[in-house]
Amino acid sequence: MVYHTRQRPAPGARCEWAGCPEAAAYPAPRAPDRLHDYVWFCLDHVRAYNREWSYCPDMDRAEIDAAVRASMEFGRRPLGGGFGAPPVFGDPCDIFAGAHERAPPSRRWPPGSPEAEAAAAMSLSDDMTLPALKSRYKELVKHHHPDANGGCPASEERMKSITRAYRVLQDALSAAPAR
Repeated sequence: MVYHTRQRPAPGARCEWAGCPEAAAYPAPRAPDRLHDYVWFCLDHVRAYNREWSYCPDMDRAEIDAAVRASMEFGRRPLGGGFGAPPVFGDPCDIFAGAHERAPPSRRWPPGSPEAEAAAAMSLSDDMTLPALKSRYKELVKHHHPDANGGCPASEERMKSITRAYRVLQDALSAAPAR
């Protein structure tokens, strides 16, 4: 089995381990700075080579941990005081002042109305937008479609109720006056 590389050993190539007569079928990188240049070994010798291989031969444990963390962050730094902290930026005109305290405008459909029941059937709040409705509908269709569930009758019924609810909400949102 050859690993994910387009390079192949030369036909009839032998293992590059000193004194090994086996056929070479397994690649291993020559050096940490030449990862796409391979040495070819038999299975036993590639295993031995890989046990001794180190991408970071001149680094101590703390440097390796720092390199791993940096590779996971992709060069990004968190805004503000750290992960989870809100970003800190200037707002001289107070445009964003209290923005987190304001609730979006709500359409309050009367309880028991077709719209309220449709929103509950799709697990949506009554202040959703048309794009949010479409997104939720696509998500539910992918999950409950009978073809995705082996033709399950319960899944088919759930799909029908989702489609009815979508049509009711789509009509209600399309007819709603613009705010």
